[in-house]
Amino acid sequence: MLLDAAHALMHTRSFDGDGLTGECRLDWHALIKRKRTFTDPRPIASKRWLASSNVTLLHGHAEMTDDETVSVDGEPIRAGTVVIATGARPAPLHIPGEDLLVTSDRFMELDHLPDSIVFVGGGYISFELATLAAAAGSKVTILHRGADVLKGFDPELAAMLVARYRGLGIDVMTGTEVLSLSASGRAVVLDTDQGPISATIAVHGAGRAPDVHRLNLAAAKVEFDERGVLVDERMRSISNPRIFAAGDAAAAGSALTPIAIRQGQVAAANILGGDQVFDDRGTPSVVFADPALARVGAMADDGPEADVIRTDMSSWFTQQRLGYQHAAAKVVVEKSSGRILGAHLLGPKADEVINVFAVAVRHRLTTEQLSDTVWAYPTAGSDIAYML
Repeated sequence: MLLDAAHALMHTRSFDGDGLTGECRLDWHALIKRKRTFTDPRPIASKRWLASSNVTLLHGHAEMTDDETVSVDGEPIRAGTVVIATGARPAPLHIPGEDLLVTSDRFMELDHLPDSIVFVGGGYISFELATLAAAAGSKVTILHRGADVLKGFDPELAAMLVARYRGLGIDVMTGTEVLSLSASGRAVVLDTDQGPISATIAVHGAGRAPDVHRLNLAAAKVEFDERGVLVDERMRSISNPRIFAAGDAAAAGSALTPIAIRQGQVAAANILGGDQVFDDRGTPSVVFADPALARVGAMADDGPEADVIRTDMSSWFTQQRLGYQHAAAKVVVEKSSGRILGAHLLGPKADEVINVFAVAVRHRLTTEQLSDTVWAYPTAGSDIAYML
C-alpha cells in the first residue's frame, strides 16, 4: 500500500512538462494513517477466526522441553505433532551499536518521516523502502558492503536499477562496510571504511534470519542451521518426525509469502494423513522497486546447456509511454529443446509479466509455444513475444 503511493507519485513526476502540470507530493502521515486502516484490524479478525474454528491461542515465550512438549511461559503442552512457523527476524550484524538500527517493521509505523535516512544493506528491503522515503522527500542513502546489490537477482539488471536510483537522487554506495554505529545528538553516525556518514535514522536492510534460535530445538532433537529447521520435501524435520516446519523458519525454498503459504498447506495435509510434497519450481520473486526487478527459474549463468536471450527494452514504447528509461530482459532457454528455464526482468509491470514466465518454467513451455500466443496490445505482456 505504501509503495503504490510512491510509485504513483514517481509516475506522475515522469510526465512533468510532458502533459501533466502542478505539484504532487506525498503526505506521509496521511499515507500511514490509511495503511493502518487495513493492517490494524487484521490481528483482531485473525483472533476471531481462530476462536470460531476452535483454536486455542496462547501468548508467551515458547520453547521445546522434549520431543513432544512445548513450554509456553513455563506451562507445558504435550502434542503428537508440533509445527514450527516462527518466521524470521532481522539478521544480526555483529557490529557495535547495531541496536540503533530501526527495523523495517518499525520504519513502516513511523508517524513522521525523518529528513535523512541511511539503509544498511543492499537487499530488497532497502531498495523498496528507499523508493518510498525518497518519494516522500527524505535524503536517502543505501550502504552495501559488496560490489553487487540484491543478491539472488541478475547482477546486470540490478546494476541498471542502481543507475536509475542514482538518477533519482538516491545515493547507492557499494563496497562500503559499516563498522559501527553511535548516537550524536538527534543523529545516528555510521562509521564505515569509507569514512563517517550521519543521518536522522539508520534502517536495517541487511537481510533477515530464521527466528528459531530461542526455541531450544536441541531438546526436541530438531536439527537446524542458519537457513532454519532442516526438513524433507514433506516439510517434516529430518531428525524428529513429530516436528514440522514451514515458512521462513524452514530451510526450504525462498523466503517468500506464497512459499510460506504453500509449505503450510503441505505440512497440514501430511499431518492429516496425506502425502504431499513441496515443489517450488516456477516460483517468481520480485523487488518492488522503481521500476520492478523480477526473476524466476534459472540464472543467466547456470551452465553451458542454456542460451540467454538478452534484450534492451529501454527505448521500447512500453517504457517510454510510462516515462522510464531503464528496462531490460534476459530469458534462459534450454538449447536442446527450446524450453524456458528462467527469466529476469527489469521495468515497469515486470512484477506482473514475470508471472507468465513462472507458468512457462513450471509447465515446461518452450519459446515457440509462448511466441504463438496473441497478446493484448499495447500491454506489457505483449512485449513477451519480442523477448524470445
